[in-house]
Amino acid sequence: MIRKKLLKEILEILLASTAIFLFSFYALYITSVSILEAYLSNGDIALNTVQQNIFMVWIKSICLSASVFIFLSIFLFLFGQKISYLSYIIKSVEYLKQNNMDFTIKVEGNNELTQLAESINYLALSQRELFKQEENLKKEREEMIRSLSHDIRTPLTSILSYSDYIKNKENLTNEEFKSYINIIQTKAEQIKILTDKLLGKENKSLETIENGKLLMEQLAYEWEEILEEKFNCKIDLTNCTIFKCTFKIEDLRRIFDNIASNIEKYADSTKNVALIISHKDQKLIIIQQNYIKDINKSKIESHKIGLNSIATIVNSYGGNIEIIKNNDIFKIKIVLDTIN
Repeated sequence: MIRKKLLKEILEILLASTAIFLFSFYALYITSVSILEAYLSNGDIALNTVQQNIFMVWIKSICLSASVFIFLSIFLFLFGQKISYLSYIIKSVEYLKQNNMDFTIKVEGNNELTQLAESINYLALSQRELFKQEENLKKEREEMIRSLSHDIRTPLTSILSYSDYIKNKENLTNEEFKSYINIIQTKAEQIKILTDKLLGKENKSLETIENGKLLMEQLAYEWEEILEEKFNCKIDLTNCTIFKCTFKIEDLRRIFDNIASNIEKYADSTKNVALIISHKDQKLIIIQQNYIKDINKSKIESHKIGLNSIATIVNSYGGNIEIIKNNDIFKIKIVLDTIN
């Protein structure tokens, strides 16, 4: 849109005011002369030349003064609107500075001041969007730090547990020793990967897994190892056929570790804990179910960090997660796409 220039508008105001000034002067002058002539005629009053000239000078002066007053009133009123809008913009800029750009300047007219107001509004909107993005990034970063810090605890706990077991176990066979060392090494590598991700150094790409069933058996075994001392675990892979998939194995391990961590905190240890893994129609389905321990006896506060971490991972692969709490039963169902 082509806008009128501010200078042009001011000149138009000046010309309009001048035209009104001239019209007012001549209208007042002619009216005044007519009234004077009528008055003198009705009163049979005759003026000499000097008197007539004096009256004309007075009439012209009065009419000129009145016309100047009209001119200034109209010009200042119209021009004052421009100055008033400019003053409003200046005050609005100060208000924007004080309120973190959370304000919108009212747009008026169709000139440079209008463009200025629109430009300031655009900059303010851009700044608000930038603040919002920065806040979202900050929240995402904080959430990621909380999530990864939470996820690091599970393999770290396993390392401490197995290290303590090796230290205190007597007559440990060589095979048992190697097995526990392998587990510790696996958990240490998991911590390294999570720490690298926490520091922004993650560069591990997706892996194509030819035998997904074998991987699920391994992850289920690791999951059971974490819980077997306190819980009676029931694992069902009956309907898990061999399938091909593309994942980061570490992401799947984080899912199982978080499931285990959630069980340790909130599951009733006197009842079975179930893990059911199946594969159907190119869908990997992971279901974990347990009884919830008496909340009156447990004062552990839930921040849902582990469940949120699982949801974040599942969503990153375009999968679905469903969490159900029915009376004293907890159930989580995860569905991930696989390859034909």
